[in-house]
Amino acid sequence: MLDHQKNSPPQARISLLNQFKEIFGVDKILSFSADREFVGKDWITYLCDNKIPFLSV
Repeated sequence: MLDHQKNSPPQARISLLNQFKEIFGVDKILSFSADREFVGKDWITYLCDNKIPFLSV
């Protein structure tokens, strides 16, 4: 869904997840799994602030 390869900027991930939340609602997210490229203080803060459970694998 993102138009580039490798690590995406946190704002691109946040924007994509906001679109999902608008369409489906945050309650549809049981957990979010991410690999080592999904890092960054802004990203983790966003997940925590929005009460989105996540697993880092």
